[in-house]
Amino acid sequence: MPGGNSFNIVMATGTAEKLVMLGVLTQTGANLGMPVRIFVTGTALKSFRKNGFNDRPVMPAGFEDYMKGLVAGLDKLRTDNWHKMIETAMQTGDVKIFACSLMTSALGWKKEDLDPIVDSIVGATDFMIQSGGGQTVII
Repeated sequence: MPGGNSFNIVMATGTAEKLVMLGVLTQTGANLGMPVRIFVTGTALKSFRKNGFNDRPVMPAGFEDYMKGLVAGLDKLRTDNWHKMIETAMQTGDVKIFACSLMTSALGWKKEDLDPIVDSIVGATDFMIQSGGGQTVII
């Protein structure tokens, strides 16, 4: 199988803290030498549209004030944003990002509508083949 022992992430929700977690997990997997496979679907797709990472991410309902403090703290620590973390991970290791074909079709989006970090648009079956049976987490 192509991904053999990969670390796989299904990114389904595009809220601010989940995007940061995606960046951290992707960077960590790449730094550990693990192939990382990411399947972007649902509301997370918005952030993977061309230049979508420049849009302010959605704050989770009920946590807006908390998130303002967290974002300010991350800025103070000079932490890279989630997109930069993924770009760095892609330079460091074997990271592939796939957009969900069902959701992109429903939105009328083509590959050229997506951020260049997205490798291709695939269905769930192809993602599972690419993931090679490795550990999968859903964010």
